[in-house]
Amino acid sequence: MGGTSSLVGLSRNAMRIVFPSCLSVVFLSVGIVPSQAQISFGGTPLTLLSPEKLHPPTIIEMPDVDAAPLLAEDEERAAEGEKKQRFGISHHVDLNTVTSGHWEDLPHGARVWRVGIHCPGAASVSFVFDVYNISEGSKVFVIDQSGGFIGAFTGESSGGATAMAVMPVEGETIIVEYQVPARTRTGSLRIGQVTHGYRSLTDLDRGFNASGSCNNNVVCPEGTPWANEIKSVAKIINGGDWCTGQLLNNCNSNGTPYFLTANHCTSGQTVGNWVFLFNYQSATCTPNANGPTTQTVSGASLLYNNAGSDVALLQLNSTPPSNYGVYYTGWDKSNTIPTNQTCIHHPQGDVKKISFDNNAPTQATYGNASCWRIAAWDDGT
Repeated sequence: MGGTSSLVGLSRNAMRIVFPSCLSVVFLSVGIVPSQAQISFGGTPLTLLSPEKLHPPTIIEMPDVDAAPLLAEDEERAAEGEKKQRFGISHHVDLNTVTSGHWEDLPHGARVWRVGIHCPGAASVSFVFDVYNISEGSKVFVIDQSGGFIGAFTGESSGGATAMAVMPVEGETIIVEYQVPARTRTGSLRIGQVTHGYRSLTDLDRGFNASGSCNNNVVCPEGTPWANEIKSVAKIINGGDWCTGQLLNNCNSNGTPYFLTANHCTSGQTVGNWVFLFNYQSATCTPNANGPTTQTVSGASLLYNNAGSDVALLQLNSTPPSNYGVYYTGWDKSNTIPTNQTCIHHPQGDVKKISFDNNAPTQATYGNASCWRIAAWDDGT
């Protein structure tokens, strides 16, 4: 494991279970700072507060992953123009609160369930709860091998959905902890997929600092007139790639979290397992600085998509909390030709950028859809 002393609450006597190899390929092109995730509600895991009072958690051993041929294959795909970049290999698992891990009784009737997951040599570990049905007052934490953690996640973290993805956590070993208060039903959790990240979360091939130097950080003076719209744009971490989209207002202006993105982002993906990262942007114009990754929402529903116009309209499972300070952009369905265009996005998965075209677009047809064609961007890409 590379030493267990760095993982709080994990002893050398911890039970290991070797899980059979059942793999699928996951593609992702992001540069995520670890140990941040979905809407969380504070607190501290018992694994860190009282490790001496708990038994060592059962450790589920994932199969070995040979990164060298995967990285070589990635290079070949990039040379052929493939935009997606693989970040890890997924193991299909069935880790649940009935047959996996270990329950312990706590004073005054409370209970805690814990399970450890070890991906040998991994740069990161992430997973998907394909069953997420926890009781009121219960809390879920994910602890990394350095003693950091994400959570607490509650029933509100999934926005009422019965599944929830968790962003990558740095390191090769994690502990999942589920706290249940006294006189509370147990509920149920099931982890159906564990991803062994063989590519570093700070890999500059994609993610932070990966976009061209011609791009403008949104905090630069050029972005000042677009301060509101900037707050609507989020980076998407989906099951196979990164994408960009924006919150969209509706005629009732009632705060329904509609989210507009591209149809090609949905290819082969389940939007219910997407993570939407808001306010991922540099705090300085220059130099480029990595942004915060604490303000996220997990999951969405696909309301409409069309390949011809490459459009996808989603509804987020949770409304972004007020402290995110988001904005819902307006829209115009007329055929009035605009005099200029502004684009706010996450090129190459980098922190948020802003680009400008100072000329009127022309009308064009792509995939039987009427579109505005921009000949060239004058500032940015």
